Amino acid sequence: GLSNPILSTETQRTKIKILNETIYDCKTFCNSKKDDILILPTGDGMLIGFKNGLEQPLHLAIEFQKKLNEYNNNAIDVEKIETRIGCNIGHVFVVEDIYGNVNLWGPGAILARRIMDMGDAGHILLSNEYANDLLEISDDYKKHLHLLQNFGIKHGDNLLVYSAYGEDYGNSNPPKEKIKFSKQTTEIEKNALFEKVIFNVILKDDKDSAHFERYYHFSNKSSEPIYDVVFGIVTNSPEEFEPNDLKITDEKNNSLEISQILASSPYSKKIKVKLAKPIFNGDSGRIVSMKYDAQLCKNNFENFFVIDTNVFELNFSYFSNIDVSPNLYYIDNQNENKILIEKSSKFTKGMFTTVQWEKTHGINLKDMIRLEW
Repeated sequence: GLSNPILSTETQRTKIKILNETIYDCKTFCNSKKDDILILPTGDGMLIGFKNGLEQPLHLAIEFQKKLNEYNNNAIDVEKIETRIGCNIGHVFVVEDIYGNVNLWGPGAILARRIMDMGDAGHILLSNEYANDLLEISDDYKKHLHLLQNFGIKHGDNLLVYSAYGEDYGNSNPPKEKIKFSKQTTEIEKNALFEKVIFNVILKDDKDSAHFERYYHFSNKSSEPIYDVVFGIVTNSPEEFEPNDLKITDEKNNSLEISQILASSPYSKKIKVKLAKPIFNGDSGRIVSMKYDAQLCKNNFENFFVIDTNVFELNFSYFSNIDVSPNLYYIDNQNENKILIEKSSKFTKGMFTTVQWEKTHGINLKDMIRLEW
């Protein structure tokens, strides 16, 4: 917002001065050795490179925004300073410009800039690579780093991005940047077929949370190999579900990774999972399983289907001393119908009672099931 024409030249100059002073006043910056930091002013901001120390960029971003928020709370609107920050890890080269001044260039810096460009005021955005390195250092970063989704960048590429935010720093709203994807995802959804999908929902004794297990038996309808499969997950809890919490494996118990997050909101995620080996037309016995825990705020669970499914089975288990009356519905979104599915069986084993449903007539793309109790 520095180029806003209503701002006087003096106001613009003052804002840059305050921006610089706030950075220099941060302990993360002051306590770093001078030879370990490289700085490239960019007019209305700066590129700061740390030679040593993986955690400093995020620590500086958080400390800087906290100080800036304190300043903004006491400033009139025209004097307030809004910033966005992009963090990345990667190769950066130190070169000299035509005047012999130090300049910074390289893919690490370029990507940091593109990540920053996605943000709105207050955002601290991180590349997937940088966030994963931080999460390997300490689980404490899970409190600060929130996985967003893939965002389109130049040359048709896209990046998986994290947002850092807390009570007094960052921006908890998703960036408004338009998301761009190729038609590749549509082809994946069109070519894959779920032969059978099994959901196990195990209600915990507090009835406020549940353990979920999903088993997808799938095949390939096309002549081309499939390298990724798309899944949709819906929750109804105000506590946002983190894709990081998913444990994803295949039929041989190989761990699988999320290659893209195609859509993300507090209540739903659409993810693309990379297979350990491609699936060809005619292959059988291919399974992807997902296990996770999630909070509940209502006595229901629903799922939105992003791939055609032949057979669907749901097993709902709960402690036998809990008084619940579960029902499963099929939601036909195209015809706006809500149809009750009859129970297949009900049995008690140990402390748990399990109710089972099976739908053998198929579930179409974009339809839903809803479990209510």
